[in-house]
Amino acid sequence: MKRRSFLTAGLSLPLLSQSFGAESLSIPTSSVSPSGLPEADETFLVDMQSRCYRYFLDAANPKTGLVADRGTTNGSSFSSYASSAACGFGLAAHCVAANSGWTSRGEATERARTMLRSLVELAEHENGFVYHFVDTSTGRRALGSEVSSIDTALMLTGAVNAAVTFSDDAQIVELSEELYRRVDWRWLMGENLLMYMGWKPESGILPYQWDSYSELIILVLMAIGAPASAIPPSAWAAWRREPVLEFDGEGFLSYPPLFVHQYPMTFFDFRSYNSSKDRNFFKNAVRAHRAHIAFLSELGKRNPERFGHYGRDLWGLTSSDSVDGYRDWGGPYEVGRFEPDRGIDGTIVPSAAAGGLAIVPEEAIHTLRYQKEHFGDQVYGIYGFANAHNPATGWVSRDVIGIDTGISLLMAENLRTGGVWNTFMQHPSSVRAMKLAGFSNA
Repeated sequence: MKRRSFLTAGLSLPLLSQSFGAESLSIPTSSVSPSGLPEADETFLVDMQSRCYRYFLDAANPKTGLVADRGTTNGSSFSSYASSAACGFGLAAHCVAANSGWTSRGEATERARTMLRSLVELAEHENGFVYHFVDTSTGRRALGSEVSSIDTALMLTGAVNAAVTFSDDAQIVELSEELYRRVDWRWLMGENLLMYMGWKPESGILPYQWDSYSELIILVLMAIGAPASAIPPSAWAAWRREPVLEFDGEGFLSYPPLFVHQYPMTFFDFRSYNSSKDRNFFKNAVRAHRAHIAFLSELGKRNPERFGHYGRDLWGLTSSDSVDGYRDWGGPYEVGRFEPDRGIDGTIVPSAAAGGLAIVPEEAIHTLRYQKEHFGDQVYGIYGFANAHNPATGWVSRDVIGIDTGISLLMAENLRTGGVWNTFMQHPSSVRAMKLAGFSNA
C-alpha cells in the first residue's frame, strides 16, 4: 500500500489575496544557469518556476500561511484544507524564492515564519506526526485523514530547508527545530524496524507498513537523522530492496508512479553519496525514468488508437487527477508486461516530467516545452501546468495540486542551481542520516 490518497476536492474558498499575485514577484528575465542550459530552456524553466511559486502565495491562508492542498487552474478557488506535504514544499519554495530574488528576502522570511508557527502551534498532531490534511484556518484534522508518517517527513524537509536558508532568523530556526524534535519516530516503528504509514484516532495505528522500495527512503532517513527520538540506523536495512525490474540490460528498483523516485531525490543529494550496501539511488532514478518513457512509448506502438501520443514528445504518468477521479498510476509494472494497468487511459501528468527535471533533464525539458507549445493556455496557466490532461480526448484537469506544483518548482531549481540539494544537505540532521545509514561521500 504505497499511494497518495487524495480525495476529490471540495473547492469553496475565494481567491485568498490578490496581493499574493504576480505583482508581488520580481522575476528575472534572464540569468546564467550553472547547468549550462540553453537560454530558451532556462527562460522556460524560470517562467514555470515563477508560476508555480505564485501558487504557494495565492493558496496560502493569509493568517496561518498553511497551503491549500489544491486549487483551480485559474485561481478562482482553493480547497479549505491544507496538505502537510504541500506545506513542506511551500517552505522550500519560499527558500528558493528568497535566494532567487523572486520576492524580497524579508517577505519570504515572514511567510516561512508564519507557516512554521502555524505548523507548531495550530496543526493537529499525535506524538509530533501531523495529519495528512488539516483545515487551512484552524489547523484541525480535515477529511477524516490519518496522521501520516510520510507526509510529516515531507513537511519536515521544508522546515529543514527553512532553518538553513533563514538561519539568521532565530524564530525560524527554533520553530523548525521544535517541529522536528517533537516527533516520536519510534511510536510508528514496528518491532521489525519498519515504519507504519499512519494512525487514526478511531482505529489506532494503521496496519500497513513501509516495507519495500518506494518514497519511504525520505521517511526512513529523516527518522534516522532526527534530533530526538530517532529510530536506530539498522532500520535502513529493514525494508526490502524490491521489486527489481530490468531496463536496457540493467536492473533497477521500482514502483510504478514516478513520484516515488522523485521525492527523495528532491532533497537528499544522492549524487554525492555512495553506499556499499545499496545501489546508487540517483542512477536508479535515472533508469526508472527512462524505463517509464520506454514503457509509455511501447504502449503507443501497441495501441496507437488510444495511446499513440505517448512517446518522447508526450510522456509522464504519476499519481494524479483523471477524468474519473484521482488515480495512483504509472509504469512499468514488470518485465515484458505492457498491458495498461490501473486504468491508464492516455492521460499525461506534467509534474511526472517536471519532477524528473534534475534526473533526466533533456527528456523532461523536451516534453514540458512540447506540451506548453502545442497545448498552450489549455494546460499552462497562472500556476504553471494543470495537474493532468489527456491529449487523445481533450480532457484537462480543472485543478493544480500543491505537491505536484511544488516538486515541479523544486526539481527545476535543482537542475538550474542545485539550490535545494545544497541547502538541505547543509543541515546536520541530513548529514547525520546519511552517515548513520552507511553512506559516504562519493
